[in-house]
Amino acid sequence: MTSIRAIRRHPVRSSFLTGFMILILAALAAPLAAQPFSQPDREPQVNIRWDRYHSYDEMTEILERMVATWPQFLTLESIGQSWEGRDIWLVTINNPETGSHDEKAAFFAEASIHGNEVQATEVNLYLIWFLMENYDHLPKVRELVDQRTFYILPLLNPDAREVFFTRGGPSRTGNRPFDVDGDGRANEDPPEDLTGNREILQMRKYVPGEGTHIESPVDPRLMIPAPPGTRGDYIMLGSEGTDLDGDGRRNEDGFGGYDMNRDFPVGWQPSHIQGGAYRYPFSNPETRAMGEFLKSRPNVAATQSWHNFGGMILRGPGSQYYRGTGNYPARDLRAFDYLGERGELILPYYRYWTIWADLYTVYGGTLDWAYDALGAVGFTNELWSLEQLYQGHWQDDGPVPNEMRQLFFNDRVGMGAWFHDWEEYDHPELGRVEIGGWSKWFNRTTPPFMLQELLHRNTMFALFHADEMPLLEFDEPRVERIAGNTFRVTARIRNHRAIPSRLQVAEMNQVGDPDLFRISGGNLTVQAGGFTSGELGNELRPVERNPQEIHVADGVMGHSDVSVTWIVSGSGTATIEYSSMKGGVHRTSVQLR
Repeated sequence: MTSIRAIRRHPVRSSFLTGFMILILAALAAPLAAQPFSQPDREPQVNIRWDRYHSYDEMTEILERMVATWPQFLTLESIGQSWEGRDIWLVTINNPETGSHDEKAAFFAEASIHGNEVQATEVNLYLIWFLMENYDHLPKVRELVDQRTFYILPLLNPDAREVFFTRGGPSRTGNRPFDVDGDGRANEDPPEDLTGNREILQMRKYVPGEGTHIESPVDPRLMIPAPPGTRGDYIMLGSEGTDLDGDGRRNEDGFGGYDMNRDFPVGWQPSHIQGGAYRYPFSNPETRAMGEFLKSRPNVAATQSWHNFGGMILRGPGSQYYRGTGNYPARDLRAFDYLGERGELILPYYRYWTIWADLYTVYGGTLDWAYDALGAVGFTNELWSLEQLYQGHWQDDGPVPNEMRQLFFNDRVGMGAWFHDWEEYDHPELGRVEIGGWSKWFNRTTPPFMLQELLHRNTMFALFHADEMPLLEFDEPRVERIAGNTFRVTARIRNHRAIPSRLQVAEMNQVGDPDLFRISGGNLTVQAGGFTSGELGNELRPVERNPQEIHVADGVMGHSDVSVTWIVSGSGTATIEYSSMKGGVHRTSVQLR
């Protein structure tokens, strides 16, 4: 069998956290041996450090190691390649002894559609690792792995994430060439790491009495605008870089320039309406690979996207114009609110929000497509907020300026790791300048010593979300003889979870097949069939045609049940099946006697 390494097209260089970060934060970081949750004194089967970030090569090696350790549950495949040829890896978690992966309700999680949102990838790695490490130790984990399928995509945008690691970043977009400044050339003038520390910092120039800014009287590391009517001593020159294309400007055409989270079909708008949109939906290889995969997995009932900043549990719609109301149908909204409101309890400092109403308008985002086109419940978690570092102290409207707060925590919690002091540099065009400022490993990026808690809590929200996918189970069927070999057969199926087996939007949009009751047997004739009715459950509301197969257009609601009755003639064993694209396939049988 061809090895995973053999099918990778373009091996990429490994990269690690900046050396000074590792040294300075060693005392603050978690122990080197990652500890499973269930027994803190137990050595893990796969030892991974959760107090650091992993490059693309390191991530791939971790995935290979986990698959080799738990081959009975994990499979690894490449669902496509990025623009620069990196494999887009996907892990399937399934226990084949309890059924095929495509006959169970499935949970899909993707991460790092934006390359600078680096902790997103770590959540999906942790999710896989946690389930496997605790399968033999926590009954709830065993139940989830046995009853559900998980499709985990740890890194959708590998090219841009490598830019963040190796070239200084940040790079939110993909790396497909894009002409940002409209001069007919693409990506010809990006920011540059002039000092060689794999950071893109800020530049300033000292021009006494001729500038726009002064050093803050509170802390000279901070630059503030000169008071009205005065001149400052510094000019702020923006990010590190030179004028690579000779047009008199710097850094005006960097890597990419589009947003892959504006690339999905539902609600898509062109770039003059939705900034960041590319040529048409699924116009990028990364999002197209994800879309084609999900269209081949109609059993996906829930989706989770990991982003990185703001401390939010976001749901759609992305636009206030959605169906003229700006909201989901009431039947589906109950499931979203059930999950989102409880998610706030799992995730301190997070807020459960609607994208367009509480944040901003998004056309062509993943959540609207997952909901409208796939009929799946979906959330986007914005993973990190500085409020978590501050532990609720020093609110935004308080008396202490924001950067002063950040410097306090840089100095006292990070021991200076997150701010680069200004240092002189001989710039080829600007002469003597100073380069310094905030590290890329601060602000939007979780400090390493807090990383595992963030990974664990968000994994627990994901598993709560997955656990609330439809979980269907038959009651014991009833058989009553009417006369001779004619029987009344009643079957009831229950949904023990909050998410319906078919969303209202799927019924409205005719997405996928409706749920289906079916009765069959080698010596069986179905005379009539329909939904059970009546106060005593002894009446029949018959369907007009094909009574052996009864369609359930609206599925089984959360924490609810559906019952059908057949009038049949025959003998022997009758098999009853309930098939649901989102709720799996379930069978039971009765004896006609």
